Amino acid sequence: MQQRSFELNGLALAALEWPGEGLPIIALHGWLDNAASFIPLADLLAPHHLLALDLPGHGHSDHLPAAAHYHLSDNLHWLAAVADAMGWSRFILLGHSMGAAIACLAAAAMPQRVTGLSLIDGLGPLAFTPSQEVERLRQLFSQQDTERRECPFAEIASAAQLRQRYSRFAISAEAATTLVERNLRGVNEGYTWRFDPRLKEASTHYYSEDQSCGILNAIESPALLISADEGALNGWQGFEARRQALPALQHEVLAGGHHLHMEGPQRVAESLLRFYAGLEVAYRDPD
Repeated sequence: MQQRSFELNGLALAALEWPGEGLPIIALHGWLDNAASFIPLADLLAPHHLLALDLPGHGHSDHLPAAAHYHLSDNLHWLAAVADAMGWSRFILLGHSMGAAIACLAAAAMPQRVTGLSLIDGLGPLAFTPSQEVERLRQLFSQQDTERRECPFAEIASAAQLRQRYSRFAISAEAATTLVERNLRGVNEGYTWRFDPRLKEASTHYYSEDQSCGILNAIESPALLISADEGALNGWQGFEARRQALPALQHEVLAGGHHLHMEGPQRVAESLLRFYAGLEVAYRDPD
């Protein structure tokens, strides 16, 4: 594992890299996670070349300027710039949760570059009704005057326990610790969060369900979804419409929770490696 940093338009993006002679794969983590999300999985994906990004505002990457917003689609510019810096004209995407949503947007927007799409417990961007969007906007402006306080932790274990307590989906102590270790910085009192507090604010931009399905329908690359039987997609009524919007999608359900790639990496890696083996010929000989 190697630490990487990319200077892109005045912003420093951090990453973890596992070099290899296989397929070039860019991994995108979930909301408030970071590149360490893929540490348990990475060695199991050898000999492929895996680059796991810290998205802006997350992990060791810079925060966006004060006037900027963390819109989901804006990540496509950073993704393309990192791929350019790596010299990758074509690549495979591996996304978990929010990272899976970004990967779907990228596959639809850059069909000539994204040659394979692998998703973990996420399928397209979150969608809201018009009335929900209005509520989001009102929530945004009610937060503007909220004081942002840093919460120091005496030890990493305390931060990991907090992550477990307030996580929307259950996460093991080991996985939570792996994530928070990269998401903390040292201060006099101990540790405090590295991530940008603005990531927790309501976004000014969301998608409708029709838009989300339209994005999925525009994806041309082979796609695999690995979902958890106790994860985010389990029991979701909108899933079938999204699956039908991407008719060529391969779908596997594995036992586990939302962070199954961290808590059961061997099973996830086996599914991914089978999928990537099917992409090898097309990637090496695109004609």
